[in-house]
Amino acid sequence: MAEPKKPAADGAAERNVDQIRDILFGGQMRDYERRFHELHQKLEADLARMREAQDKRLMQIEKRVDDQFEKLNKLMRQEIDDRNGAVADLESRVQQAARTARAEINKAVDGVSGEVAQSDDRLRAALADLQQTFSARAGETEAALSRSNSQLRAEKVGREDLAALLAEFSLRLQGDFELPKPK
Repeated sequence: MAEPKKPAADGAAERNVDQIRDILFGGQMRDYERRFHELHQKLEADLARMREAQDKRLMQIEKRVDDQFEKLNKLMRQEIDDRNGAVADLESRVQQAARTARAEINKAVDGVSGEVAQSDDRLRAALADLQQTFSARAGETEAALSRSNSQLRAEKVGREDLAALLAEFSLRLQGDFELPKPK
């Protein structure tokens, strides 16, 4: 059985390990901390300079955008006025064209209605002819199918006959079935 370690001895051993670690790596760690601190200060200064430069650029851009926005706003108002005048003129032209188009469309609809009625009559007659032809062909096909079915039933081997043949074949292969000897 191992004896449990004494707590006082553990604390002293930890302090000794910490002292050895500080002796071996302490100088390097202090040097790293100093370097990180200097790098941090340098980065903070660079970041502050960049923020100031960015703010100046942003103010310049905002001023340019505002100026351009004003110019575009004036141009847009002028364009709106011009377009409103053009729309009013176009509306009157469209109304006149619509009246003319309605008259032409009504005339064309009347002509097409007559043609559709004639086509409908012709199609109905053709459909009646097709239905008669189809009925005749269907009757012929049904009769041919019935003849083929009767012929197949007459020529096929029945299940019972095939089962008896296979059973006899099986018995002969096994040698259990002997044919009667001719007399």
